This record gives sequence, C-alpha cells and structure tokens, in this order.
Amino acid sequence: MLNGKPVISNQHGALAMAFLPYFYAVIQAKAYDWSLFLFGIAWLFLYLFSYPFFQLFSKKPTAKNQRWAGIYFVLSLMFALPVLIIFPQVLLFALPLLLLSLVQFYFAKKRDERHLLNDIAGILTFGVVGMATYYLAVQEVDFSFLIHPTIFFIGTTFYVKSLARERKNPLYTELSISIHLVLSLFYLFLSRDAIFVAYLFALARAIIVPTLGWNVKKVGMFEFLTIVIFLISLVW
Repeated sequence: MLNGKPVISNQHGALAMAFLPYFYAVIQAKAYDWSLFLFGIAWLFLYLFSYPFFQLFSKKPTAKNQRWAGIYFVLSLMFALPVLIIFPQVLLFALPLLLLSLVQFYFAKKRDERHLLNDIAGILTFGVVGMATYYLAVQEVDFSFLIHPTIFFIGTTFYVKSLARERKNPLYTELSISIHLVLSLFYLFLSRDAIFVAYLFALARAIIVPTLGWNVKKVGMFEFLTIVIFLISLVW
C-alpha cells in the first residue's frame, strides 16, 4: 500500500505557515503533554491529506492521489481519536474547519486554487487549528491564535503572489509593501515591540527580495526564516 513516492505539496513555506499557530498556542499555553503532541501529529497528517484530496477534484483523479489521501486521513484519525475521546469539546472547532474546507473544495472544483479567497480560507484554517490547540491545553477560547497569524499571512500571501503568479503586476508588490508597513505601524501603536520588529523584517524582505531575481525555492526557504522570526516575536 505504501509503495511509491508519497504525494506531498511542493509548497514547503505553506507547511511552516500551517504550523505557526499550533506552535504559538503550545508555547503560550506552557503545556507540553501527550494530547498536544498527538493533536499536532494528527494536524500534520490532515494537512498532508488536503493536497491529494483536493487534487482529486481540481484535476483528473488518479489512483495515487486516492491512495495517499486515504493513507493520510487514516493516520490523522488514528492520532486524533485518543484526543477526541478524552477531550470531545475540541470538536467545537470542527464546524468552522468544515466550512473553510467547503470554500477550498469550491475553488478546487473550479480549478482556481490560487484565488485570493482560497488562500484566505487556508490561512483561517491554520488559525482555527491554533485556537483548538490552545483550547485543548487550557480550556479557554482565545482569538489571538487566529488573528495575529491570519493578518501576518495575508500580507505574506500578497508578497508571494507579487513574486510568482502576479510578478508582472506592480499592484501586488505595492499592496504587499503597504500591508506590511501598515501592520508594522499598527503593532508599534499597540506597543508590541517584538512583533513590530518582526514586521519590519518582513517589510524589508517585501521590498528587497523582488529585486533579487530569486526562484520559487529560494523564496520559500527564506520564508521559513521570516516565519520563525514572527513566531519568536509572538511569544516574546
């Protein structure tokens, strides 16, 4: 059943984005028990599942995509079940996750996965998982784990689009720079100095990187650094 190369998205920067809210919640909760570990592994396999699953609807279905979607889903369920049995309240977050998945399903059917609204649906999914992680740890709902990563990743989305699909459209570069500038000033106003510094770094990369002619792989690798800096600023 496991013969052949696994089906994994080549958007490695998106994986870092997917896990920033999770690690943000774990660190802030100061809780490092087995349930959070299992929940994180379940989230990893659910994230991996999403790529071959949506490929079944956006492109011609293949046996390989069907097989790996099934494998990832079963593995995710195996790790999630012990947590859900003991902490069924976490299922409260299933409804928003399902609604966001329907948005992504819609754009997959239209073969328009790069639509901005589809990107935002994915970003919101990451934030909801962060909220669920924090709730699992301390039994409190805190929208910080949705809000801070979401607005940062929206700026990141415009930045990435300005380097890839919309690289010939100067509007996206201008929007990327403007969003990062406004958000950096917003956090300065809130006296969140560490986050302000992280946004200054992100602003600098939004201005400088488009002039360097980097390929997509280099851009993605550099995003790992940007995301790590932002995570550090959130928990500082």
